[in-house]
Amino acid sequence: MERLNALPPAIPLRIALALSWSALLTLLLLQGEADPVIDLGIPRGDNTVARELAFGALHLLAFGLTCACWHWALCRAARVRRALLAAGVIAIALGVATEILQSYTLDRHASWLDLAANVGGVLLAARVIHARTLDK
Repeated sequence: MERLNALPPAIPLRIALALSWSALLTLLLLQGEADPVIDLGIPRGDNTVARELAFGALHLLAFGLTCACWHWALCRAARVRRALLAAGVIAIALGVATEILQSYTLDRHASWLDLAANVGGVLLAARVIHARTLDK
């Protein structure tokens, strides 16, 4: 606790925001499609190729944002390279966990395409962050 008090005030706030985003994303990914807690207005229907690709794109974007949020939260508390590695690990772990937990959720299922999009989004965001911060 003493070490946390020694951190600049912005760092706990950044971590709280990254945790909040991660919790919201988890809620969105684990809610049932038939009766969602937060309705995003996505039309329901059969799992067509177009629908799966649209969801894959959303997963790519969401997990890229998750990696960026965690990097932003950690970059003042750790070296940039370590913050990026930690952000990537956290985001990929969240992506894997939510895909596994979806198989236990009513009217949801785990998807290899979604998992690939989760990891791809993290890797893409990490590459962009790396290029902007470390390749200079």
